Amino acid sequence: MKKTQFDVVIIGAGPNGLICAAYLTRAGLDVCVLEARHETGGGLDTLEFAGFKHNPHAVYHMMAEIMPVYSDFNLRERGVRFIYPEVQAAYVRQDGPPLLFYRDTARTVAHVAKHFGADQAAKFEAMMADFKEWSDKILIPYTYVPAIPPIEMVQQLDNAGDDAGRRFNEVAELTPLEMLERYGLSDPLKAGVLNLFTMWGMSPYEALGYLFPLYVYRMTNAALVCGGSHRLSSAIHKVVVGQGGTIVDSAPVAKVLTKDGKACGVLLEDGTEIFAKAVASTVDPQQNFLKFFEADEIPEDLVNAAKRWEWEKITLFGAHLALAAPPEYIGSDSNPDVNRAFITHLGVGDTQSILDHLDELEAGKLPKDHIMGHATVSSIFDPIMAPPGHAAGRWECLVPYEADWEKIKWEYADACIAQWKKFAPNLEVLNKLVYPPTYIEAKIRNMVRGSIKQGAYVPLQMGYFRPNDSCSGVWTPIENFFVCGASVYPGGMIIGGPGYIGANVLCAELNAKKNWDDPPQVKAAKAAGLMAE
Repeated sequence: MKKTQFDVVIIGAGPNGLICAAYLTRAGLDVCVLEARHETGGGLDTLEFAGFKHNPHAVYHMMAEIMPVYSDFNLRERGVRFIYPEVQAAYVRQDGPPLLFYRDTARTVAHVAKHFGADQAAKFEAMMADFKEWSDKILIPYTYVPAIPPIEMVQQLDNAGDDAGRRFNEVAELTPLEMLERYGLSDPLKAGVLNLFTMWGMSPYEALGYLFPLYVYRMTNAALVCGGSHRLSSAIHKVVVGQGGTIVDSAPVAKVLTKDGKACGVLLEDGTEIFAKAVASTVDPQQNFLKFFEADEIPEDLVNAAKRWEWEKITLFGAHLALAAPPEYIGSDSNPDVNRAFITHLGVGDTQSILDHLDELEAGKLPKDHIMGHATVSSIFDPIMAPPGHAAGRWECLVPYEADWEKIKWEYADACIAQWKKFAPNLEVLNKLVYPPTYIEAKIRNMVRGSIKQGAYVPLQMGYFRPNDSCSGVWTPIENFFVCGASVYPGGMIIGGPGYIGANVLCAELNAKKNWDDPPQVKAAKAAGLMAE
């Protein structure tokens, strides 16, 4: 590249890097985005294999059109269309009727009442009303503003005129299991709701009650991107370039350059130096504070915090399949909706079976006799993903990272397919692309040990402490160096929060004109006193 001086250099062209760049270029700043891989998008990845299209990473978009970037840049007009399947999730069971979660809660309530009892239906309806209210009024708005200390948030919510804040504070420090007990759900409904959270490898025992309602609510309102997830990143890429931004791929960063203790640019691995008024990184804390700086260049507490950063013990194994036809599940003769679910959960029994399964994984054991996973056939909703008459299938399940994946990946994929076939006897696989956690790590540097969230979701790495209490607000103790990736509040999963918050902070820091409004959810939360002005 010829130009080597910019207002802002952004490290990483995943969704948060691209979102941050879109807003900063809109504000008139001269921005350069550097990507280590040969293409941008990070987890917003779509690949074509043997005539079928697969999303090997992000496919379930929990925030979709809620993300400010979608409306602020008219991404629909740029070809990004979200598809919302009406049947959001199905639990296919060999010992009873399937459990279905619809996008329309009333339909779920009716289904639960018919098959699992009116009492359970009423309890589920009450729980979902709370989860929706807390998500819409509190959790979603706080996704798009900088982190604040927990005590300040508690006080703000307690003192709000809307009692949703006070009621949320009562449950925020509960574990998911404790919260489910509070609502009185029993199996199989209790297991189905819990699994919407634990399917990502998150613990049911940790005090993550503030996340649990959001995941349950949004995982029953999820969408997929028409034509593949990469279309979302491609549209934002075009926005950045169209507004004068520079994006360079195959440009891994070796060091952050400093002068008088202030970040002033980056050194690429090929020796190129690029200078800027500010450097914003969207990668993980260990790259940010152990690789990009020498230990004597930054505060000792940042070095120590990066060394303590936890990666997940439990990760994901995937198999992306070319299918002869869409699967037809047992139980679909009496309820055809089971064949039209966005996510189909297989092998999930009662709550105790989920807990036993997670304990087995935490102990480093690879489940073989009873595999618990979920499947998605995107071509049911988006025919472009597969040739006519065929289907593009995706299997995913939790596994321990510590295994000889290169040796066992094909065997384990066959075991997963066999498990799927127990519930869908017509399943016929024409071709398969196996994707063990080691492939995730090799493909995207941020996803160490296959971590799709850039680090474990545990209390000391969440909220105001993600990645640590010095850096969760985008600023860092290193002047002119900022962080705004998935390892920073509010976290990963293609929610658009870190990049959006980063752009707002950088815009103010560089005295650029912010020419966009706060999201409507943020405005509503402030008006209700649930968020400070």
